[in-house]
Amino acid sequence: MGAIVSAQHVTKIYPMGAVHVTALDDVSFSIAEGEFVAIMGPSGSGKSTLMNLIGCLDKPTTGMISINGTDISRLNDRQLARLRGSQIGFVFQTFNLIPRINALANVMLPMTFTNRLSGRERQQRAEQLLQSVGLGARMHHLPNELSGGERQRVAIARALANDPKIILADEPTGNLDTKTGKAILDLFVELHRNGRTIVVVTHDANVASYARRIIRLLDGKIVGDEKL
Repeated sequence: MGAIVSAQHVTKIYPMGAVHVTALDDVSFSIAEGEFVAIMGPSGSGKSTLMNLIGCLDKPTTGMISINGTDISRLNDRQLARLRGSQIGFVFQTFNLIPRINALANVMLPMTFTNRLSGRERQQRAEQLLQSVGLGARMHHLPNELSGGERQRVAIARALANDPKIILADEPTGNLDTKTGKAILDLFVELHRNGRTIVVVTHDANVASYARRIIRLLDGKIVGDEKL
């Protein structure tokens, strides 16, 4: 399969007053469609910066990063948002659900921005996604009526709403107990088996062990890239 993520000599520099901080330093790699990859490194290694680039939330200072063949450095903010909404589903450590609307409405929300489906079709798809993550009986509950694991399942269903090419997860088990975290990671494994590209950003070796490949970052550089 072809590369769905490609980075070529990517450097990201943040100006901090008179000082310039190099968060990523000449990073090159590619991720094939259908891979399950963990990007691993300690705090300050550059993994969050790399996640923001893969997620089309930022652009490199130099070098090129492409998502499904599109060079993101050539896009304006509106084009980046469109690419992000159609190609990438996000799962965050803190769930990032909207507290005042129920699980079903949270999953429907990303679909309203693409305008591809009618209101009834959006509801049907959201119901199917919630059922697929084991929350068919909880879809009308507000986030604060759900456990942490249930909220993360809602977040995964929401990430799948627009049928993205890539699921990008940032420390997805960071706020969960060990048993619940394993259930969420098992769900990612299942999504991968069904052909989804999964990229997990983590500092946790146990989380990374669920992936089939680990890219290791340290001080803004790739120091390891191994298949499991």
